[in-house]
Amino acid sequence: MTRPRDAEHDAHARVDPDDDLGRASVWQDLVLATHLLETALDRQSQRDGGVSHGHFKILVLLHAAESHTLGLKSLAETLRFSPSRISHAVTALEHQGLVVRRPATGGRRAYDAVLTADGRRVVGRVLRSQRREIRDPLLEELGGLGTAALGDLSARIIGLLDGGARPPQG
Repeated sequence: MTRPRDAEHDAHARVDPDDDLGRASVWQDLVLATHLLETALDRQSQRDGGVSHGHFKILVLLHAAESHTLGLKSLAETLRFSPSRISHAVTALEHQGLVVRRPATGGRRAYDAVLTADGRRVVGRVLRSQRREIRDPLLEELGGLGTAALGDLSARIIGLLDGGARPPQG
């Protein structure tokens, strides 16, 4: 399904008249689609979990980790967050009772984040809601072939932008 074009949507073509209009339109569609998806996920994470989607990604990574524990450095590297940003995010999650911070084992000057029981409940609630309200309706609309194509394209984009690293799910 294609959207009607408008002047704002085709901003790239107005800025650079030598740009290929078809490629610019596809690019704008991708940028808009990722923005709308992130906005929907953030709104849903806030509503059902009381956390931003950025913070929810931390909870998902901890939920999947052995003993629900990861080092702050590892979290920052996985999410491409600065050390300061991950520290602030973990502090906010601590204040909500979803994560505890503890010194890492091995005597290093490092810290681990540990998902609490409340944090595990939030992850379960938000993921169920995401699946029901966002993921399943979107993928059902795409159908089997569209879903497979989206998976292939997503993997290629991830590979091009991030050397094949997989982002957290959720």
